[in-house]
Amino acid sequence: MQQTWQLAFKIAWRFSRGSHKQRFATFVSGFSTIGITLGVAALITVISVMNGFQTQLEQRILNVVPHLQIPAHDKVPAALAHLPKSPLVSAMVVIQSRQQLQAVQMQGLSPLHEYDRAIMAQHLIQGSLSALKSNQFNVILGSEVARQLGVSVGDNVRLMATNTLVYTPFGEIPSQRTFHVVGIFQFAAEVDSQFIWVNDSDAARLLRQPLAMVQQTRLFVPDPLNIEQYSRYLPKGGLDWRHYYGQLFSAVKMEKTMMSLLFCLVIAVAAFNILSALVMMVGDKQADVAILQTLGMQRGQLLRIFMIQGAWSGCLGALIGVGLGITLAHHLNPVLSLLGLNMALGSGGVPIVIESVQVTSIAWLAMCLSVLATVYPAWQASRIQPAEALRYE
Repeated sequence: MQQTWQLAFKIAWRFSRGSHKQRFATFVSGFSTIGITLGVAALITVISVMNGFQTQLEQRILNVVPHLQIPAHDKVPAALAHLPKSPLVSAMVVIQSRQQLQAVQMQGLSPLHEYDRAIMAQHLIQGSLSALKSNQFNVILGSEVARQLGVSVGDNVRLMATNTLVYTPFGEIPSQRTFHVVGIFQFAAEVDSQFIWVNDSDAARLLRQPLAMVQQTRLFVPDPLNIEQYSRYLPKGGLDWRHYYGQLFSAVKMEKTMMSLLFCLVIAVAAFNILSALVMMVGDKQADVAILQTLGMQRGQLLRIFMIQGAWSGCLGALIGVGLGITLAHHLNPVLSLLGLNMALGSGGVPIVIESVQVTSIAWLAMCLSVLATVYPAWQASRIQPAEALRYE
């Protein structure tokens, strides 16, 4: 058996060198190898960049948005009881400064009981979470909220809870209160323009409700992108992060899928070139195949020869493409800087996350397509009749 495979490899190698009459087929075969190399390298690079952006969005957005919200008065389901939790008061409010007003999502926090306070503190560019003390009516703004309102630390703003009405001699008006700006956070994402932080007791007073009536439970999951396995246990009225940013992450996922499909088609086209080259090779090698058959070579051995010849080009291109793609992904930021391109969301450059499972899957995909492309030409070669092929030789 080993000798049979060695013979198949030797003949396949001899056929792949070609003759002067087969230069075009050899060129097409080499071109297909280059195509698979570039397709695999581009797919690995693009997927790594998309992984990086997705991870960056997850870190910047899902550290602010509650992963799971349990309504007030509802107990945490037993299936979710093992998850870390923090108290939360959440409501839509209108924030007003002297220059502008804006609708934002108010988060009433208890800094001493906040599970991810260390992460939140890392993104504070001014102030600290400890300033959110009860009865002091302090507020920490997102950087974009502060910029749009034209305020900074030390200024006062007015918060109005439009869903809570207060009866006055002038009629019904929203509940409102003056808050003192004590900090600014920045996640370099959409949350900077949509969220503010206050103390949970102060948030309850603004909403004119006892804290126990409005205090929800915020749960933290280890993998927010796989939220479905947790959200099914939520009680009626419970929310997960998709309520706030589901469409954004769905769009990112769709873009990632479409880009992967596009470059998979590039690899498929390159694999089709292998088929074309082998078909031409089989046509030129009919006399050689017929002679091999007269010497006793079986059809299965002929099938193996041409499959090895075609698969060699595809597998070589896939392996070179993997190495080139990983190298390019690791050095993408210097390459972009050299070209004068800046595609980063922040100062850290384009985020890159290379996942070994994805790289392996891409390599196997390219190799499998290359092998499949050899099946028809190899089958065609195995059906050559020696008498017909050698009739005019």
